[in-house]
Amino acid sequence: MGSELDEPRAIARQSRAPTLSPHRVLLVRVAGFTFEFHTLGQVRACLAFYERKLQPSGRSADRGSAVAEGKVSWRHEVQRWHERLPLYLRDEPARQEVVAAMRAAVLEAEAAPFE
Repeated sequence: MGSELDEPRAIARQSRAPTLSPHRVLLVRVAGFTFEFHTLGQVRACLAFYERKLQPSGRSADRGSAVAEGKVSWRHEVQRWHERLPLYLRDEPARQEVVAAMRAAVLEAEAAPFE
């Protein structure tokens, strides 16, 4: 999912000159939680995730075995970005709020230069 989030570009921008090259960060506060986005791709991926009513299973045999065998020292190394979000955001009323806020964020990000 890293490619969906444009993480390589965001990481490259940060490591190039973290204090000298300013970039726009979009903060979206909804349902008591603040999302932080560095690219338009991240906003779109989040919107696509929350637009689905039913989420796929987060279980993965590969990730479970990596933790069990000690290949990774911390379980967050194998977690996907959406697995670290609060679960209450998936409840239907909160999910609808998140979708509305993400749609507005996409429109705002497309209207102004974001990346």
